[in-house]
Amino acid sequence: MKEEPPLVSIVTPSFNKGRFIEETILSIKNQTYPRIEHIIIDGGSTDNTIDIIKKYEGTYNMRWVSEPDKGQADAINKGWRMAKGEILAYLNADDTYTPWAVETAVKYLTEHPDVYMVYGDCNIINERGEVIGRDEAEEFDLRKAICLTCSVPSTTIFFRRRVLNKIGFIDTNLYIGMDYDFWLRVGLKFKVQRIPHLLANFRSYPATKCASEFYRFWPEYLYILNKTFSNPELPPEIKSVKGRAYSYAYSHISFHNFQMPYMKWTIHHLLKSLILDPWGNPYKIINRFSRWLFHRLLGRRLS
Repeated sequence: MKEEPPLVSIVTPSFNKGRFIEETILSIKNQTYPRIEHIIIDGGSTDNTIDIIKKYEGTYNMRWVSEPDKGQADAINKGWRMAKGEILAYLNADDTYTPWAVETAVKYLTEHPDVYMVYGDCNIINERGEVIGRDEAEEFDLRKAICLTCSVPSTTIFFRRRVLNKIGFIDTNLYIGMDYDFWLRVGLKFKVQRIPHLLANFRSYPATKCASEFYRFWPEYLYILNKTFSNPELPPEIKSVKGRAYSYAYSHISFHNFQMPYMKWTIHHLLKSLILDPWGNPYKIINRFSRWLFHRLLGRRLS
């Protein structure tokens, strides 16, 4: 008797994404893979989101709830707790999968039992769904990942259920860096692998929190580093990049303070960055300061 393919559970956190969620639903409904469970966790939308969800209710294996929650991380965790699949993922209500995404991920995980999380390339699309860029995934390197120099498009991630049993769910203390923190924790415990295929489309537009509130990532990055490097079982090769990682965080916080401008904290964090990694990232940030200041002064002269 032929063994049934594994069930894949995809969670979609949603809140007032009525103008995009139909594309998200269709990108899951029309997958080439046969066994998918789609769970939509809506935070109590007041636009047309619920009407669109109801339109597709009963047309494929989809469940949904709409009630107040504590944000995106809380919604994803709630969906994963409801999920029955052996393989899990999440897809935001304004992003989409390529038609072959789930089949590609399952095939790789099935053929490589030692791999516990996979990811791939991701198109960047605008509000109209037009491709405006590409996030090309890199081979997973944990040392680079901790220093934010390894691209892992979170929209494309699929992982085995055992991962949650081992590392726990998404950290709800995080707002911007929750996905980065999650796959970093996965990489510390399990083998992670890039698949050289286009798996998803990430929508970028001014209203997204990554576009309008990304400055909030840098304090969260420090929080993530504190969690990571407080682990007494951390391998020596990971401990070796501690100074570089903290230097990178402080240099970016310094640049944000410079833009505000908070000069006292700009200098404070820049000095901390230089002390931790005197030959590394800070000089790149100083170059950014110079270019930003030049364009700012040039703009004033032209106005």
